[in-house]
This record gives sequence, C-alpha cells and structure tokens, in this order.
Amino acid sequence: MSKIKINLLGEGIEIRQIHLDADRYQQWNEIAKRKNCSLTDLLLDPFFYHQLRDSKLTSILDLEAAVTSGVLDKPKSHIEFWFKRRKVLKVKPNQLFNEMVLFPLYQIEKNPIFDSNQLESGIYIIKKEIGLIASMELKIAKDSLNIDDFTFTTSQFQNEQFLTNIKYQNQNLNFVKSDALTTYQTGFEIE
Repeated sequence: MSKIKINLLGEGIEIRQIHLDADRYQQWNEIAKRKNCSLTDLLLDPFFYHQLRDSKLTSILDLEAAVTSGVLDKPKSHIEFWFKRRKVLKVKPNQLFNEMVLFPLYQIEKNPIFDSNQLESGIYIIKKEIGLIASMELKIAKDSLNIDDFTFTTSQFQNEQFLTNIKYQNQNLNFVKSDALTTYQTGFEIE
C-alpha cells in the first residue's frame, strides 16, 4: 500500500454558521445588550465562555455549527502532493481557478455553498489563518499517481475563491492535522 499525503499551505479561511436554539439566542442576546456589544462580538470573546461556567461550552468550537474551510486563492498559498515520501507536485491555487485556459488542467467541481446575495439567516463567524491549513492522507493500492484521479472542489465567499476539498477517485482523504495561526476573525448576523 502506498500513501498519498496532501498539504494545504498558505492563507486559509473558515466560515462557521452557528446554530443557536431560540432560548439560548434570547438569553445570550440579553447578555450582549448588558455588555453594550453585539451578539457576534460576545461569541468571539473567549472570556464569555469562561463566565458561563458550563463544562460543555468552553469555546466557540463547542457550539453547533455548519463549518466550511479551505485554502484561499492568494500568492502565498500552495498545495503539496507527496507520494511514497516524495514531493511529486506543487500546485498554486490560481492554477485551479484559472478559467482562461483552452483545456482544463484539473477536474474542478464548483460548490456554491455561500451566495453572498442570498445567505441564510443566522450568525456567521469568519476566521482567516496562515500556515498549514490542513494535512490529509490516504492509503491506496496503486504504485503510480495521476493528477487526473483528483477532483478539486472550490467555493466562493465575498469575492474570495477558495479550495474546500480534494478527493482521490471519489474517496475523501483523512484529515491528519492543522497548524495555522489566526490572523483575522469577525462575525455578522443576518436576520
């Protein structure tokens, strides 16, 4: 068995749509009004979860949410493909998003998860990070690797394109680790 390893490096984005039940939403909204801040600012405050004194809610990561993340189409970003412990390919994201080619270089699927004009109502937290966005692995029975066996899923949010998923012959790769530094975090609410 041979192992494929893919590293997504550079600038990444994570979009988290938080799902709060009506009672918790009302209660936390009242706390935010008492503190003279918005609910999204309250959710981003790490001390808020400490003040709740709830062992099940220690950070924003413990809240029920739909999460989409990926590597942004930025000059610092790149994707490394390792096969049998050797780096065999390095792809820049702008090669994936380039639509001005006569023949597509890669198998691309567009996933319109977020249409900025028609976002669902809810609370959204946007986090940008830099570093190792994700490292993924998959063991395969083949002794050779072909780039045509990969399918890249891309998405767009607020005029920024990003790579959300990579599949090998319709198999998802297993997430191994992430080592990124958060550079920006914000939130907004759509009613």
